[in-house]
Order: sequence, then C-alpha cells, then structure tokens
Amino acid sequence: MTRRRDPMTGWTASCPAKVNLFLRILAREDTGYHQIETLFQAVGLYDRVDVLPGADGISLEVRREDSAPDTADLFGTGPVAPDAIGDLGDPEENTVKKAARAFFAATGITPAVSLVLTKSIPAGTGLGGASSDAAGTLTALNALHGTPLSARDLIGLGGRIGADIPFFCSGAATALAWGRGDRLLRCPSPPSRPVVLAIPRARVSTATAYRETSAGLQLPAPPSLLARPSLLAGAGSEAWRPLAALQWNDFERAVFERVSGLAGVRAALASAGASIARLTGSGSAVFGVFGDADRARAAAATVREMEGVAAALVVPTLTEVPALEPVIGATGDADPP
Repeated sequence: MTRRRDPMTGWTASCPAKVNLFLRILAREDTGYHQIETLFQAVGLYDRVDVLPGADGISLEVRREDSAPDTADLFGTGPVAPDAIGDLGDPEENTVKKAARAFFAATGITPAVSLVLTKSIPAGTGLGGASSDAAGTLTALNALHGTPLSARDLIGLGGRIGADIPFFCSGAATALAWGRGDRLLRCPSPPSRPVVLAIPRARVSTATAYRETSAGLQLPAPPSLLARPSLLAGAGSEAWRPLAALQWNDFERAVFERVSGLAGVRAALASAGASIARLTGSGSAVFGVFGDADRARAAAATVREMEGVAAALVVPTLTEVPALEPVIGATGDADPP
C-alpha cells in the first residue's frame, strides 16, 4: 500500500526571550506612555505556542514547562524551576488570548482555534515572554489562515497590543527600537555568545518601574543610538566590543533600590568576566554576556547561590529566530507493520 502523507493541522511557534543591551527613556507622554530607545537582542530561552483548528471561539490552555533538563538551556546548567517561572495568571488576560482576539478582529475571520501556551520564560522579569508569546500567536494564526495579513500588518497589530511585540513580530534577532518600541531598525546580529540569565525571586511591576525611573530623569532627553547607527553596523568577531561600550539601562537605579541584592548580582556577573552585565527591560532579571561557555557556567553557578536568586541558566544569543513548525496530523493511511 502506498503511504499517504499526513496533513498539516496547525503550527507551533517557538517564542524566544530577549535582553535589552541598551535602554533609555526619552520622554513621558501625557497619555502615561513613555518614549524609549533600546537595542533588543533575542536569546535562546523559549516559550511555545501551539495553534490548532478547534471548536467555535478561542480556547487557551496555559501550562509550565516542567521537563528536566530544560531543552532551552543549551549549556547544561539545569532547568528553569516551575516556581521560578512565576504565576501563570488568568488565561483570559493572557497576551496570547489578547493577540488572538486582535487577529480575528483585524481579519474578520470567525474564530475557531485551540491554543496551548507552554511557559519557560519567567514572568515579570523583563525577558519579554508575554510579548514574544503574543507575536508567536499572531504569526501562527496568520499562517493557519492563509496569511491574510502582511508582515507590516502584523507588526502594526502587535504594536497596538503591547510595546515589545513589534520586535518579536519582525523576525529580527537584533533590532534598534524607538518611540513606544514600535519603530524598528533591523541590525546585523553579533556572533552568538553565551548569556547568563539570573532570575530573582522578586518581580517588578512594569508600571511601577516606569513611574519611579522616569521621576528621576530629566525628560525629554535626546536619542543616543539613532545618532550613531554606525556603532550597530558590525556583525563580525569584534561586534561585541562597541556594544559593550554602549551598554546602559535607565531602570537600574530605581529597580536596584527596590530589589535588594540585585545590584550585587550584576556586579558578580561583571566580576566573573561578562562584557555586558545589565538589568533587562524594566526588570527584574539581570543578564551577563560572556565570551565562552565555561566562564558563563561558572558565573551562573556563583549567582545561583546568591540570596534572592531563584534561577540562573546559560543560553545563547540568537543570530536568527526560529521559523514556525508545522503540526502534523495523524489521519493518513500508512503501510501495515
């Protein structure tokens, strides 16, 4: 009997985390939103969104990744413990559900999908998990329904849901962003390097971090990176050198005052040899970029034992982001054994 190919029934999106190699607040709008300037870098820690045809409506299941070791940790430092991932929250308020609603509203398609979100990226840490999940959902839903939206449409739709979502919708591994984070300049990615992600037990409210940080700044402020794009043009072996010179995060003063011990974690990463050691986003995770995996593993082992640290793992920076993967059905006929 001739084997019949199984049909594709859905899509899986691997949704990477990000770190901010540079982050400044440039202005505070009357609306309460802030204008920023940042350099995004995707890293190899992933949530996963499975998008499948379903019954009428939008169903969402949210669960923690509890396999061990975590396959995202390519350097063998262990899994992200479920308690480090944090509270999964109300599925109705999850960005995956919000993104799905926005997609169907924008396209006029009647929703009939089943979504499963598997979390490995700790919530409330500035690693962008919720934004990446939303972007992965939009991209997978678009593929499932025959790409009714262009790449530009997806970026615009993502920007209406959340500030970091356009970066993840863009498909870039490295990008300069400004405005509310929705204006993007894709940059050549530097060579992949091991990154230590130090996840504290304490989490930081984004709204609180913005309020407390901007209160201590002279705003509006002029942009820095937009005036020096040549510093972001290199992708060769020396590309990390100018990036190390640029590193900054306006949120560190306020967040380090709020979260005891976090400044010490950053200092420990720098002392262990990280060329860039910073808070990511508005916190609360701290990251360090290292030149080799052995130093990164040693640094992770050190900070993992520091007070207030829930997890420390080593993942690579990405030079490209994963493509969607088809979910294959099991309805085809096969040869008998």
